[in-house]
Amino acid sequence: MIKRALMGAAAVFIVACNPGPPPASSTNTVGGADVIASTHSKMATATTSLALDWGKKAQAGQVAIADVMTYGGPKTAITAPDGWKLIRDDSTATTRQSLYWHAIQASDPSTSTWNFSAPVDAQGAIVLLSNVADAPVDMSNVHTGTGGDVKSTALTTTADGDLILIFKATDFSNAPLTAQTPGDMTAVVAQQNDPHQYWILAYWQGQNGTTEETDFSFPQLFNWVAAQVAIKHASH
Repeated sequence: MIKRALMGAAAVFIVACNPGPPPASSTNTVGGADVIASTHSKMATATTSLALDWGKKAQAGQVAIADVMTYGGPKTAITAPDGWKLIRDDSTATTRQSLYWHAIQASDPSTSTWNFSAPVDAQGAIVLLSNVADAPVDMSNVHTGTGGDVKSTALTTTADGDLILIFKATDFSNAPLTAQTPGDMTAVVAQQNDPHQYWILAYWQGQNGTTEETDFSFPQLFNWVAAQVAIKHASH
């Protein structure tokens, strides 16, 4: 196993590469699903709903991935908008990350609203994708923790040319957490200037196999959730 350490302003980013294929790429050279755009909301405090707008670049036939993050209080019931399907729902004592996907239709409004059964602090993001399979999710997993190492663990994909999305949510509420994205990944969203910091990273696999492990290592302590989701491309 090979490990690389990259120094950022306040973090060490470690990528553990498993031996053999598939290589990772920060650009889509393998005919995989394309990242078209991303949008994100500001933190809403003590709210019972969260509205996310996917922006002006959305078109029918694309797929939207929503990252809904909630903080504090009990684990409330979340009611997703019509047509949004749950990928996974993971939490620590304070930090919850719920991931959804939706196939965009021509008649869809640009804004979708998630409702909560009790007030929570909430923020979120949407990533727009094109060239996505009808059943988009190949594999997914999660790793959670309460220390300063925000680590996503490897999973094994079953399809060639998967887009790997990495979602890292924290409840850190003080000074910015700054992390450097490694060269074989791209930062789709890096919300690291305001509480609570989170990131969405992306890269592409040429062949199916074991994905990379990623680790943001900070000296501070906080709660975090880190998920990997492998997205299949449409048939060529």
